[in-house]
Amino acid sequence: MPHWLLQTLESLIQVASPVLHRYGLAALVVVVFAENLGVLVAPGEAVIVTAGFLSARGVFPIATVLILATLAAALGGFAAYGLGFRYGYAGLTRWGKYVRITPARLEKTHRFLHSYGAPVVFFGRFVVPLRQLQGYLAGAVAMGFRPFALWSLLGAVAWVGFWGLGTWWLAGWLT
Repeated sequence: MPHWLLQTLESLIQVASPVLHRYGLAALVVVVFAENLGVLVAPGEAVIVTAGFLSARGVFPIATVLILATLAAALGGFAAYGLGFRYGYAGLTRWGKYVRITPARLEKTHRFLHSYGAPVVFFGRFVVPLRQLQGYLAGAVAMGFRPFALWSLLGAVAWVGFWGLGTWWLAGWLT
């Protein structure tokens, strides 16, 4: 096991452990939902890693952690899609010039998501800040909710499974 990975996991657990001990699984749901809604400073991965670790220690049932985190991630992404669909395109065309988003870039993003939307949404779960912004972008360029919802949910399952179940397994394996 690479030493840097264990150090990274340890630091994530130290950051999120007090929050989960104090507020329980409600904190997991709120933080993961907020991160997937687009709150860039919400530590979703840290909370999932910590919940997986605490599950290995018997604090939380791992199945409950995985289900709640997956639902929170998916619903946060769905809410971001709705906001992006309702306000995103108009907002990006009006205010995008201040962050270097031009109509040409919006059109390019639109074409790109229509061509490669499924893998972008699925693998985007693993890329910060794409995880936080993909719902808005997909909604703003009218990707289509059904394909977005399917690939977002599958990506949420993979993302939560990788971090939550992976940490649960690793914590059990190391002890």
